[in-house]
Amino acid sequence: MKRGITLKKKFKQKRKKIKRTKRPSKIAKTINESVKHHNYKALMAEYLEEDLSKTSDTFTSLIERLDRVDDYIEGNKAYESTKPNELEVAFGISLKSKKVSRNWTTVQNNLSRTLRSILNNTDQNFRIIIAGHEKPNIEEINHERVTWLSVSFSRPKYISQYSIDKFRKRRVIGAYLRKTGFAGYFMPLDADDWIHYRFVEYIRTAPISTAFILNKGCMANLKNNQIWVKDRFFIGCGSSAVFYFSNKDFPRSLRIKDVAKTKFKWAIWPHHKVTLFLKNKNYRMVDFPFVTWVLFHGDNNSIIKRKLSSKVSPKIFNVIPENLEDRFYKYFKIKNF
Repeated sequence: MKRGITLKKKFKQKRKKIKRTKRPSKIAKTINESVKHHNYKALMAEYLEEDLSKTSDTFTSLIERLDRVDDYIEGNKAYESTKPNELEVAFGISLKSKKVSRNWTTVQNNLSRTLRSILNNTDQNFRIIIAGHEKPNIEEINHERVTWLSVSFSRPKYISQYSIDKFRKRRVIGAYLRKTGFAGYFMPLDADDWIHYRFVEYIRTAPISTAFILNKGCMANLKNNQIWVKDRFFIGCGSSAVFYFSNKDFPRSLRIKDVAKTKFKWAIWPHHKVTLFLKNKNYRMVDFPFVTWVLFHGDNNSIIKRKLSSKVSPKIFNVIPENLEDRFYKYFKIKNF
């Protein structure tokens, strides 16, 4: 009888040991929790409320703001000391799977425009890395500056898993950049947002910084054909930060524990907390609207997951919108390359 009890105890102890070894580390748990459970809805409510009471520079037109970019860069060129640095910019894009998209043609067309906006940049010292399950059938994917990384892990089954899938693909991109010896600027970019045609030039002629955080950006409502400028842009849009990483700052693998040991974790933690991650670091807030956050094209994850209301409009933000027309595409060259 005693022997039977002893064997039972030993069996229970073994089971406890097995369970303990399978538990995720504290670091891994922290990253997972920050990705899955940040209260984006509450933050967006505060985001809207703040702008209703604080509308700085409201009456400056978008075209005037965009013209200031050209004036600033051309002004810098007048100084002989202002030369492009040797750093390259890497754009990392996580593409959603065809299996979970509402319309795969829409997803491909959005990516096509995003890539064209980058490929048309005045400074060609950049590379684009895209990770996804199914390779899109678009012309831009075959450009020499674009690298496609095919992933084989399982696709998300539920809406709640979309962000996990996105950041997992981003970790694949980080591990790839480590393996290829890349060092320079890294920008996480959504597959449907647009980049200003002088953005790379601006980043490479500015003093080297730990990060550039976009404090202002454009929001475009394709349904109503409207566009406007938004303050504290980095709170709402994930395409809003550029980080400087040495090669060792990228992870050795896509495992969370490897990522947690590097600065690359900044690129997979919630974007609205980026200024907290960079506290006491030498980062630069940028007030030029270099990125357009594209909404209501029919396959926005933020709207599908109900993190962003379908009623988002310039009126809610208390700003005066402008029509999304041809003159705007002078700055975001998404029509051809």
